[in-house]
Formats: sequence, C-alpha cells, structure tokens
Amino acid sequence: MKIVSVETFPVSVPLTKPVVMSHITIEKSDNVLVKVTADDGTYGWGEGVEATDITGDTQSRIKDGIDFLAPSLVGADPLRRTELWFGMQRTIQANETAIGAIDIALHDLAGRHHGVPVSELIGGAVRDRVPALTMVGSGRPEADLEAALAKYEAGFRWFKIKLAIADQDTEMETVTKIRTALPADAVVCGDANQGWSEQQAVAFLRKLDGYDVRFVEQPIPRGDHGAMIRVAHQSPIPICADQSVGSFDDILAFGRSGVAGVSLKLVKQAGITGVMRAASLCDTLGLAINLSGKIAESSVAAVANVHCAAAMHRVDFGASPANQGVARDVVTEPVQVVDGHFRVPTAPGLGIEIDESVLG
Repeated sequence: MKIVSVETFPVSVPLTKPVVMSHITIEKSDNVLVKVTADDGTYGWGEGVEATDITGDTQSRIKDGIDFLAPSLVGADPLRRTELWFGMQRTIQANETAIGAIDIALHDLAGRHHGVPVSELIGGAVRDRVPALTMVGSGRPEADLEAALAKYEAGFRWFKIKLAIADQDTEMETVTKIRTALPADAVVCGDANQGWSEQQAVAFLRKLDGYDVRFVEQPIPRGDHGAMIRVAHQSPIPICADQSVGSFDDILAFGRSGVAGVSLKLVKQAGITGVMRAASLCDTLGLAINLSGKIAESSVAAVANVHCAAAMHRVDFGASPANQGVARDVVTEPVQVVDGHFRVPTAPGLGIEIDESVLG
C-alpha cells in the first residue's frame, strides 16, 4: 500500500455563541481538513485547527505546512505511522498542527484498512464513553450558575469555569455559587487562560482553600516555568499547565515539580501519535492529564480526541473535545454529547464521514 495523494480543504467552523476567555473571544475557527488516499482507494481524514493564541498557527500556515509535507509522503506506506510521524518532525519545524492533521488522517486510514476503530490501534479502549468537560463563564455569577445547573440537568458532570474575565471577588462568587449548588458528583475546575500575574494567581487560589475544586488551569502567562512551579507550591488547589506546555521538554520540566498536571492537545503534540506518547510520559512522571480540543474544532478533530481519551490509562483532569457549541459541522453525522458523555465510536477508523458539500 502506498500514499497517492494528500489533499487540503480549508473550512470555517462557526460557534453558536462566542466563547469568552481572559485574552481572546472566539466566534469561529478557520481550520484545514486533510484527506490522505492510498493506491487501493482507502482514505483517511484529519483536521488542523487554527490556534493563534497557542501555536501561532493560522489556516494559511496549516495548509502551507501540509502542502509542504505532501510530496515527502506520496509513495510511502501509510500504515507506517510512527516512521512517518518522526519523518515529518525532521522535515518541518514548529508546525505541529500540520503534522497532527496528517497523523490523524493516517490513523483514520489505517483503521479503515484494518476494519477497527482508532482506539484499537492505539492500545485499545479503556472506556466506551468519555465524560465531556463543559465550559461555563461569562463574568456574571447568576448567569453562570444558571448555565451550570442546566448543564447538570442535561447530564454533564464535569465543569470548567472560565476565570480572569472579571474581577476576583466576582469570580469567587461564581465559584462559590456553582460549587455549592452542584451535587457532590459534579467535578468543578477553573481555567484562567494566562490571565493573572503570579501574585494575583496566588491570592485567588488561596481563597479557594477548602473548596472541592479539581484543578485550576494556566493561572499565569506562559514562558516562566519557575513561576508556575512557585504558584503550584503556594496553591491549595492543584495546578494544570496548558499554554506553558508545547513540547515534551516542557512536560519533563513539570514532572514531579509540584505542578499537578498538564493539558495535552492534538495541535500542540502533533496529532494522535504525539498525544499518546505525551500521555505515556505523563504517566511516568505522575502528571495528571487534561485532554483538550482547541476551540472551535469540527467532529473530525473532536472524535480523534475521543479515541485518545478512550485509550489513555487515566484522564484525571478530564477531556473536552471542542466541537461543543459548533453551529455548522463538516461531517454527515456530528459527534454528539449524550447525557454528558461522548460515546466512543466503534466503526472503522475515526468513525465519521465528511459531508463533501461543505468542501466547496
């Protein structure tokens, strides 16, 4: 079997309502779908998600990266995914999103070829459904409480409160209201998206002492691992690093440091191969894993996340495939959250089909 083509398709993925974070408001994402086809007609789909605030990758940069890599892939055996992943790493630097999109497509192709779901290719499913970590956060305590309670009634049990978008007293009120109102089986965490200084972070986190909060993600700006470790040592709440973790060296730096966990993403770790390698490293270092999609992704990247979450040993900080709230998807049957969970597909490959009418 040999690869005969690697095709790119720019797409726009809009949200039903904007997602507000400390540093950016997201209304849509301009992404790139990639289709890898073999000489026997077997194909696979992948997605590269725009992430200007995390990777710096725009739609055009992702497409250019995939198009640059394509000639080196044509003629290669698509089933030799590890070899191709390392080859792409040597061929292009600092374009993990493009590599990851191709890597997802190669896994989809391999699953279709072997007649098994992607989760079986990467170790086998540990779980057949994945709890969906859902976001709340507007800077308005009553509105956020109402949203959280409605989501709980819909079956959600994992909640991430967006922080650093209002003053700290208001956000303490939000956390208090939500944590007090939700039953004990609800998991509550927070995400400041780099919105605080080191001193502000420590001050807020200390106020959470005694609260049942699973973790707070990226309380301070990336770039100073020492500062993140200092915050972790002063915080009564476990700390998860997200934007601070772009490489395997970053994961190593936080291992056994006092930082409790890290957020892994297909766009940061270069696809399924990179995410699963990073998960093994986290297990070795005792780091909890938050497996997160980049807002806004279609069901292609979202279901790749679901397969990874299904096959990981543990995902103690939750999983949040980021097609929740997408107004228009690119697949014929979008991956849905049912009773607060994503069901792990059992069809070959990713288990989705592209609606080619959206490709233009």
